[in-house]
Amino acid sequence: MAQQSANTVSGKTVPDKSISDIVAGLNAHLDGLNTHFVGRRAMLELILLGLIMNEHVLLIGPPGTGKSAAVQAVASGLKANSFEYLIGRFTEPSELFGGLDLNALKDGRIQPVTSGMLPEADIAFLDEIFLGSTAILNSLLKILNERTYQRGQFSMKTPLISCIAASNHLPDEPLLAAFADRFMLTMFVEPVGEEQLGELLDVGWQQFADAADAKKPKQKTMPKTVITKLHKASLKVDLSGVKDSYAHIMRKLRLLGVPLSDRKIIKGQKAIAAAALLRGTMKAGLEDLWPVTYLIQDQARQGEASELLQEELKHSHNPILTESAVEASYGITAHAARLTAGGETLLAAKPALTTDQAYEIWLVRLETLLMQIDAAFDADNLPQTLRLLRTSISSHLDGTHMANTKAANEDITNEDNEQFTPDTSSTPSKPLPWGPRD
Repeated sequence: MAQQSANTVSGKTVPDKSISDIVAGLNAHLDGLNTHFVGRRAMLELILLGLIMNEHVLLIGPPGTGKSAAVQAVASGLKANSFEYLIGRFTEPSELFGGLDLNALKDGRIQPVTSGMLPEADIAFLDEIFLGSTAILNSLLKILNERTYQRGQFSMKTPLISCIAASNHLPDEPLLAAFADRFMLTMFVEPVGEEQLGELLDVGWQQFADAADAKKPKQKTMPKTVITKLHKASLKVDLSGVKDSYAHIMRKLRLLGVPLSDRKIIKGQKAIAAAALLRGTMKAGLEDLWPVTYLIQDQARQGEASELLQEELKHSHNPILTESAVEASYGITAHAARLTAGGETLLAAKPALTTDQAYEIWLVRLETLLMQIDAAFDADNLPQTLRLLRTSISSHLDGTHMANTKAANEDITNEDNEQFTPDTSSTPSKPLPWGPRD
């Protein structure tokens, strides 16, 4: 009998060995990439999840945070054809989809030259996607939805597995927001945290050295067909055990006022199924509900949802998608606790001597932590433990500022005294009017 897509072992439904081997290979690929992308494991994982779903991923964040490099690295590990482009206000459709074949045009036919262009890519990365013209976005919409590129009478099926797009911020215009809804998963990418800056510098410097020596990091590659196998296997995952829980989560998100289209709610099931498959099971459980957070295209609402769904997401776990599962279920309370613990550790590490260079570094870290607290919480919603920590940090910084101001004022006073005190060393003294007479 031919081997089925899943076997039952000790009452637990698990994928067959070929699928398990692919998952193990992808995990090794992620582990290898993680050594070159400091603090970016969650982003790499979400790109991979989008590939397995055959859906699209939106990355929102400032330039220089490794979005393009991450997509290139994932694509190169899969021997997939990739296409990358930075879109601007004046980008022409031909720059993405290919120019017209002049010979075909002479014969009265419209036929673009698509070789090496977006219509023939397996994985695409489009930076600043919302700057595209109406013509570009309309063509993209058909490719994203139907995997079809059409120009006039010309039409072709595209092999696109997933399009990963990036932007500095989400669009405010309703038409662009509707276009953004075609991206199933959204992640907000922040610069690397200050606790990882040392590691970032080390890895970046090593990459400079490797580039100078023309050394390329060794990387195992797999055929892109492994993504197809995983996608087909994920569609056979049993979701019956989480259907009611998923529907309950959607109701709670609607009460919160989170706008989720019917399309996104339906396709969200693919994320749960893919997470279950990568966890090593063909039957989804409560551990696999965490991707719902990434269905939300609003950074503040993502945090609110993680907080609101603490009970539903408390079982979140995935041995492959470790960081993205943690971030998805990481609510406001957990963020406050993490900031508090980090702040208490930092305060306890105060250098003894204020003249020590380490003291200045410590002050900079205090100011950075204060900025992180103020960015995450406003004064009205600041948890009590974090409020006390903030007060303590402010007192240290204010005390240092006052001491520096006092020292500066004393220096100025001393300089003024030196400047305006008359020099009497060469001036002969006059007899006092009431002094003794000769």
